[in-house]
Amino acid sequence: MQTIRGLLEKNPDLLKFDSVDPEVLKKRQRYEQIIEDDFDKLDAIAQEVQALVMTMQHWRLEAGEKVFEFGKAITREYDLNLTEINQLFNIVLPKWSRGPLVGFFISGTYHEIIGEADELFLDLTKYPGSISGIGFKHPLGKLELFGNRTFFLGIKMTAGKIVLQGLAGNHIGKYLQGGEIIVKGNARNWIGHRMDGGSITIEGNAGDVIGKNMTGGEILIEGNAGGWVGDGMKNGVIRVKGECGLIDESRPGGSIFEWREEQWVEVGL
Repeated sequence: MQTIRGLLEKNPDLLKFDSVDPEVLKKRQRYEQIIEDDFDKLDAIAQEVQALVMTMQHWRLEAGEKVFEFGKAITREYDLNLTEINQLFNIVLPKWSRGPLVGFFISGTYHEIIGEADELFLDLTKYPGSISGIGFKHPLGKLELFGNRTFFLGIKMTAGKIVLQGLAGNHIGKYLQGGEIIVKGNARNWIGHRMDGGSITIEGNAGDVIGKNMTGGEILIEGNAGGWVGDGMKNGVIRVKGECGLIDESRPGGSIFEWREEQWVEVGL
């Protein structure tokens, strides 16, 4: 917002358009709203997000990608900082948005401004339904999440750290390239699907299909694991400290370890 004010101070004729182009008029209205003292930009953003996600097919990854890019654009347009993004997710968005794609959106908002030493605290308990895509392409810094029913956590993450204080849904760390995901509770199915690097730690129990087609990285299950562990696995490491279900012994590669008699023992292959 300060950027926009500075721009207007240096260019006082910026809002004096002669054109009747609808897009130009739309931009003019937006800037006029932003510089009004009583304009609440976070509420305006939340309404824009809700209007967008209501048109999307929530189960398609392409929809998440589009909402993520929308989040990046919103931060640039409104000159958001991390404090405002925290307020947006924890206070404002729950009043307006009920769609699961909110996670992809918030990941876009902080993507280009978060630093290595920065932290965001996101409260999932504010939302009545599930949230998908938090930590999508996460690049740096730390996310601390509180609550349950998060899906596609850390999908395509490249670096940094995500800690979830709660229960996780399906597809944690899908396409993970780097960084660290820690779930301080149970997780459901499809953990680390096609991951290529980084690490995933589930401090509770895990569901079925762990590390399917993974090509790198490490998965640690401190509790029990379901079936189809390492299905189609090509590389990487999976460790299960509790009881373990069916292990794919015909997988092309990778290493799977179970905790036996106070030591890690490789199984299969």
